[in-house]
Parts: sequence; structure tokens; C-alpha cells
Amino acid sequence: MNWEKAEGNATLASPAGADAPSWRRLLPPDMLVVTLVVLGFFAIALTIAGLYVISFTAPRPGKIPGLDANYWAPPIIAAIAYLVIQLIGRQVARANRLSWAAFGRRIFDDYYLLALFIFVIYVHFNIKMWIPVVNPALYDDTYFAIDRALRPVLDLFAWLRGLGARIIPDVDIWYQAGFFAVFVLSYLTHSVGNRRWHYHNMIGLLLIEMVGPLSYLIAPAVGPFIYEQGPNALATNAELTMHEVYKQVLAGGAAWVSEHGGQYFAQPLAAMPSLHVGATFVIVYYALKARQWVSPLAMLAFAWIVIESVVARWHYLIDLPVGLLLAAIAIAITNRLCRARQAEIDRAVGLADAVRGG
Repeated sequence: MNWEKAEGNATLASPAGADAPSWRRLLPPDMLVVTLVVLGFFAIALTIAGLYVISFTAPRPGKIPGLDANYWAPPIIAAIAYLVIQLIGRQVARANRLSWAAFGRRIFDDYYLLALFIFVIYVHFNIKMWIPVVNPALYDDTYFAIDRALRPVLDLFAWLRGLGARIIPDVDIWYQAGFFAVFVLSYLTHSVGNRRWHYHNMIGLLLIEMVGPLSYLIAPAVGPFIYEQGPNALATNAELTMHEVYKQVLAGGAAWVSEHGGQYFAQPLAAMPSLHVGATFVIVYYALKARQWVSPLAMLAFAWIVIESVVARWHYLIDLPVGLLLAAIAIAITNRLCRARQAEIDRAVGLADAVRGG
């Protein structure tokens, strides 16, 4: 019996089955908890907005910094491709085809998680825009001093980047394109393949994208590009543009955010910690746990993002381990939160194997 069928059986069984309370049929315990955490994250954002008399902004059409693509493209692509692949997969997998009830439950859960993710990203970027108002102190000098002390590491990363630039087409786009590509691929491959780690992957990403913007407020920095520029022209142009937005928010305060924030929704600036590195590590971790075919691609993307993040001067070296620490915390919480779901699937597989063996 495959994981896909087991997940369908476990979904309809306790605790979300017909005999369960209505709220548990709608949202299993792990999804209910993460929903409450998202609402708590939103409440924190509302509190910050109230304390600093700063408003949420509605995003206007815009591009991903350092990449000529709309910032809503990745979740939209994931949502459309997901439904197409799920419908095709249900037709192809005749032997282990899910019932329509289990299939509908799966679609609901997956789109619900994606909707939570989009909402979290919306709040995330608003908080990120508010950084100059909430905490205008900058720690760039301290972080750059660490870079100077570890210059041989930067030189090694620059050398590795140079090797990659010889063989990677359009090398400048892959810091951003690689990150969004592995997000979409991870969502799709977990959702249609070995789904045992699908909820873990999405909940882990939700957690790091909630903790991340709050951690930006602790000891903020804009990035090492203010001292030196890297070899990535796209990154440098994006960094300088984002720095201008940062300075406008710093000068204009909450009033500027209210009037112009939506126009620059995807361009707030924050270096410490690196959430690109942290979130990609979450994706790699669960891709390896699921033994996905996409794992080598995710590992390559992670390695490139680590290198490019400092060589293109998006981040200081110290930003990377802090991002990884946040990823480790998100993974630990996720594994504990999803433990009951995992146990249900294991039981479903064990029962099916026992029946077949008997």
C-alpha cells in the first residue's frame, strides 16, 4: 500500500473522521494549531501597526527584486499546476485511486495550506516594510566587521561562484529563480508523490516565514552592498533600488508607507537573518526525508543560494547561520506538531500490510 492511499485512509479516520467533532473534521489538530499560530502572527502585526500608527498596504503589481517576474507568479503557478497534476494523477493511479471524499479532503487541505502561506507572506512583507519605523537602528558595521574578519570564506565563495558562472546560463537570476523554483517543485512533488512529509514541508515554511520578519526587527541591517558591490548586476540594481525604498520609509515614516507602500510591496530591505537560506533548508530537509527525485535539485539550489547570498552582497556571512537556526527551530516545532498525523499514516500502512500479509 502506498503512502498516498494510506494518507487518504488516515484522513478519513480518527481524529478527522465522521465520528469526530465538527471542528476536527474541518481542520485536523495540526492544521488547527498552525491556523491559530497564523492568527497570532497577524495579531502581533496588528499590535505593531497600532503602536506605531502604521497601516497595512495593498500590494500593487510588481516584480520580484533581481528577477523579471511578478511576485504572485510562484503561488499562482503552484496552485494551477497542483490541480492539473492531482486530477491527472487520480485518473492514472487506478489501482490506488482515492475516493472522491478523500480526494476532496486532500484538495481542501492543500489549497488551505497554500492560502495560509500567501496570507503569511502578505503580513510578512508588511512587517518588513515597517522596519525603518519600528527599529531604525542598523547593525551593518558590526556584521561587516565579521565579513572582514572572515574574508577568506568570502573569497572561497566568490571563487565557487565564478566556477558556477561558467556553466550556469543567465547566472544572475538564479538566486531568486532557484528559490522560487524549489518552492513550487517542493509543493507539487510532496503533494502528488510521497505525501508523508507534505504537511511538514508547508507548515515548516509557514513557521519560518512568520518568525523571520519578527527577527528582522531585533538587530536590523540593510546589507553589505552599502560597502561593496558584487558581480551580480541584477542583484546590485535591485539592492540599490530597495535601499532607496528603505531610506524613503525612514524619512517619511508611517505616512509614506500608507501612501506608497503598496507600490513597493516586494521591495522592503532586510539582511539579518537570511530567510532565503533558512526556507530553502526547510525544503531540502523534507525533500530528503521524503526521498524525492527533486532532492538533488533542491540541494544544488540551496548551495547556490548560500554562495550567491554573500557574493552578490545580499547578506553578510553571519546572516546565514542565523537563518539556518530559524530553520532548525521551525523543523523541530513542525515535527512535533505533525507527529499525530504521521502516526496515523504509519498505522494505516501497518494495518494494510497486515491485511495483505494475512
